[in-house]
Amino acid sequence: MSRVRRRGTTLTPLAVIFTLVVASSLWAPPGGPSAGATTIAATRAEIARLSISLSQQEKTSEITANRYDAERASLSTLNASIISLQAQEATKRVAVARTATSLVAAVVKAYVFGAADAQILSLFNQNVTSSDARTVFQNQVIGNLNHLKNRYNEERASLESTVAHVANARASAQHATYELRVLLAENVHLQNVTQATLDSVTAQLKGEIINYEIAAGANAARAKNIPGEEQAIAAASAVGGQNAANLVIEAIQRATVTQTIAEVAGTAQGLKAVAFAKSQIGVPYVWGGETAGVGFDCSGLVQWAWAKSGIAIPRTTETQWPAMLHVPLTALQPGDLLYYYNLDGDHLVDHVVMYVGSGPWGVDTTIAAAHTGTDVSLAPLFTAGLIGAARP
Repeated sequence: MSRVRRRGTTLTPLAVIFTLVVASSLWAPPGGPSAGATTIAATRAEIARLSISLSQQEKTSEITANRYDAERASLSTLNASIISLQAQEATKRVAVARTATSLVAAVVKAYVFGAADAQILSLFNQNVTSSDARTVFQNQVIGNLNHLKNRYNEERASLESTVAHVANARASAQHATYELRVLLAENVHLQNVTQATLDSVTAQLKGEIINYEIAAGANAARAKNIPGEEQAIAAASAVGGQNAANLVIEAIQRATVTQTIAEVAGTAQGLKAVAFAKSQIGVPYVWGGETAGVGFDCSGLVQWAWAKSGIAIPRTTETQWPAMLHVPLTALQPGDLLYYYNLDGDHLVDHVVMYVGSGPWGVDTTIAAAHTGTDVSLAPLFTAGLIGAARP
């Protein structure tokens, strides 16, 4: 008896990868491996190559980023040194200017007003002419100013030399930082390109696996290999979710249901179940409903009809499906039940209809309580989401 995946059994990434690796090898269409399997293997090899390349690029980018950070740290240190030297220069400039101003003021005052500065007065107490006094003044006072000026110029030249040295170092660091930044940007761009290619190839691989499982499911259906059908559905679902599983299911149905379903005489109980279900045509759909003449939901209708014909079955679609005998879709009889998977996105067997076998749609006629807003009615058999048939 086949089973379905229950709510909450999500696959881990490792399980998905494992499924990608083994899904196509566990079931092969009659006649041996297909070209699809070869293509899948080649795509996997390309993904492996791209993954290695991406890993190497990420490592290179990390090394470059570390060097870039180190260069920026060095540049920050140099900038701090320049700021410190500039502060020293400003301080010394102020000190030299203050000293020069004070000295000039003192000398002029002594010379003009005869202030009692011992050193200056001694210059003018000598027995010399006014011209000689000016010469002594110029030699002593102006000479001292010239000496101070020379010392200031030397200090300033030293500072400027140091600042120029640090500025050159900063320019070199900025250049190195710029080159590393460009290299880092190139590495990141290459990473992005490789990642995009990897994503594209991975998507391609998913598509190839889904297509392969579609073909495998159809071949399994034609070979009446039910485990093969279920395996193809599960493998496609692991790669592409319910949409991919539905594609495989539809392919399976095209390989079976689209063939003419022969008119067959149903069992007495099956025919009774159909008759009881038909007696409720026009009764509204009611969620959870199971009362004749009042309202039914899909599983409530089939449970009631089969109970009236003498056979008890479970109440809900999720419990009915695994509890009954599964029958091939090519061997349907009136009263058999058709089950559908994940129509409302809950990853459960969530809908059931009863096969009638004759009516407005010929051998494809069914009866069901479809959904809210509808009444129990005959309808054509549909295959989207159809997971199989069961007989009470």
